[in-house]
Amino acid sequence: MRRHRLGIPALLLAAGYMVTVVVAAVSALVSDDIGLLVRLTLFYELETDPEPTLQQLLSSAASATVTWPKVIVLLAVGGMWAWALWQGLRGPVTGARPAADRNVRLLRVALYASVAVWLVYISVPEWPWWAAALEYLVMLGVAVAFCPLMRPIAGVAGLALFAGVTGNVLLITGEVLYALGWRAAERMLDSTALAAVTYTLWTILVLVVQWRDGRWRPATVRYGVAALLAPLALILPLALLGIRGMSGDAVDSVAGALTMIWLARSAHDLADPDSRPAPPRPPLPLPARPYTHALTARLVVAAKVAACAVPLIPVLVNLSNGYVLWITAYLPLRLVERLAGGVPAVIWWIVEAAVGAGGLAVLVLVAACRGTRRAFRVAMTALLLTAAAGFAAAVGVIVLPLLRIDPFVVLRGGDVYSVIRLFSRGWDMVPAASPLWFTLACLASAALLSWAHTMRGLYPRLPVAA
Repeated sequence: MRRHRLGIPALLLAAGYMVTVVVAAVSALVSDDIGLLVRLTLFYELETDPEPTLQQLLSSAASATVTWPKVIVLLAVGGMWAWALWQGLRGPVTGARPAADRNVRLLRVALYASVAVWLVYISVPEWPWWAAALEYLVMLGVAVAFCPLMRPIAGVAGLALFAGVTGNVLLITGEVLYALGWRAAERMLDSTALAAVTYTLWTILVLVVQWRDGRWRPATVRYGVAALLAPLALILPLALLGIRGMSGDAVDSVAGALTMIWLARSAHDLADPDSRPAPPRPPLPLPARPYTHALTARLVVAAKVAACAVPLIPVLVNLSNGYVLWITAYLPLRLVERLAGGVPAVIWWIVEAAVGAGGLAVLVLVAACRGTRRAFRVAMTALLLTAAAGFAAAVGVIVLPLLRIDPFVVLRGGDVYSVIRLFSRGWDMVPAASPLWFTLACLASAALLSWAHTMRGLYPRLPVAA
């Protein structure tokens, strides 16, 4: 049996917690009061409103009712957290530590800080806004600290960094806007779904790197995969048990316990005596087999076709509804002039018409067919500038009203720049594609075109059509 540096204190604490949960479960069955068991396993207090609404009465009654299935589920959740305390607090395996560079030490500190945040979370029933923002800030540090260790193993370090930073920055911004009372901006930046997608993407990329790297054990990776799959695997069985009002909270609690185990073990494994980094990623070899060479050529062609097609998706949506312009269809011209930095109106209309009519797809097509470095740079510059301009317009719509520069936008510009809706409504209530979807389309096209151009550089003997 492997010995851990803090194994005995961690075992005593986990056992003490589990005994407390069992006593609370027995007390709930005897006294018909499940509040203490909920506090110990789901980590919140059952609220009692002096003047509840009918919906609150039904919800609280469903949550406070003591049933055998509910007690058994909460006991299982408590057992999961007892196991998480044992896994998280026992520390690394005893023995000589491997030589660690600065990046490894920083990652361990960030991971242990995230585990500490989880331990505080289960101890405090309610968090103020600044504590929630601090939690996301710590996870932002974890995402940044992971990047240097991912770069030698796989070519997804940049994408993982972007996903991790984007998701946590969105969550921090939402907490700050809520604390400042800027409800309109908070509703426009209600990006919970987008943050969940970016966090899931970051987690998957990190797990892929951990699986390839010898510094992390396979069991650690399996805990990370379980944390991602637990909501999908548990929500239906718990719903079938008839646990009204608590099934979602129980699933979230189990997923949180698995996430804490994954983060803690990721830090422990870096100090494991058997920890050895994986060798650096070798350069891509030229495919030796003809069919592999042909497959690579087909993938490059498919990437170029997709790079040309993606910018046309929001264009076709707008054209089908009679829109040719890109941003100004939603905004007063005076606001556009502020955002454009004083660019003459004629030039702005030309840019609007070019982007709204699919001019970017033409530039991408030229770059894909010619394959020259100059054409590639022109297309990439146009795509990135368009993406940045659409994002700047969305930020301007949010920031300028808060600064009371253009109160008219506060009243009527709310849903235009929703990040998570594919169709938003313009000022005349006609469905149109949000300009932020132009931004996403440009970024996707730039990524596909860049990959195709890179593959052409790695494999010079690809056919001209590729």
